[in-house]
Amino acid sequence: MKQTVGVALRSLLKDFYNLTGIKTCLFDAQGNELCYYPQKHSSFCAYLRRDAEMNARCERCDREGFAACRALRAQHSYICHAGLRECISPITFEGRIIGFIMIGQIKEGELPSRQTRDLIQKAEESLLAAYEALPSIESEKLTSAFRILDACASYELLKSLATFNAPRIDRELEHLVQENLSGALSVPFLCARLRLSHNEIYTVCKEYFASTPAEYIKKSRLAYAKRLLAESDLPIGEIAIRCGIPDYNYFSKVFKAAFSESPTAYRKRQGERV
Repeated sequence: MKQTVGVALRSLLKDFYNLTGIKTCLFDAQGNELCYYPQKHSSFCAYLRRDAEMNARCERCDREGFAACRALRAQHSYICHAGLRECISPITFEGRIIGFIMIGQIKEGELPSRQTRDLIQKAEESLLAAYEALPSIESEKLTSAFRILDACASYELLKSLATFNAPRIDRELEHLVQENLSGALSVPFLCARLRLSHNEIYTVCKEYFASTPAEYIKKSRLAYAKRLLAESDLPIGEIAIRCGIPDYNYFSKVFKAAFSESPTAYRKRQGERV
């Protein structure tokens, strides 16, 4: 699932934080953390989690929150043991939960709750300052903001999932070239078979193979030639044909220009290594 988390999702969490000051986290279907913004815990929560007992309470709250959200299959909002508001929402696809989105560490109001006051009284003054730095947002606005975030995150995650499951164009191109090395490979041929425009083929080759289509085809032919020279007893002329460069002399010239030795010398050197 982690592969599906892309730049768009991370940017979404950042944008939401810039607008609201609220931390957000994405989880996979098992509740494993995928990404968050900005840091994982606020100063207030990080302070509490330094204590083993308090950290256990925090983790128990998280588990119970996820369990309730999973059971409800709907947004679940609750007050944690430290008196802060937490919200979890499931992200579903074709009837199954594929992830969760969570916002939290939010003050219910400017005045601390009873639970929070008790914690602050037992701690040093820095915990009060950390509490005061937490975001505070009206309940109605929080619900609206979370609904928007939930919808956007669901869309981006589903889009990423679809991209992850779809055949990758670089692999399709690579397979097409490898299957047709003996033929007259050309940009029009690749465009027609992959249903891409001339510019799109060039973009794919540049992005994935750091070369032009012609350069990529040539590199693929010569790589195949090296493999046949090293692993078979085929005549060099036959290898040239199988690699799509049927002119023996031209094949030898191109091979030597690429590898600084002739096909014959390369085969001999490979044989000596055995």
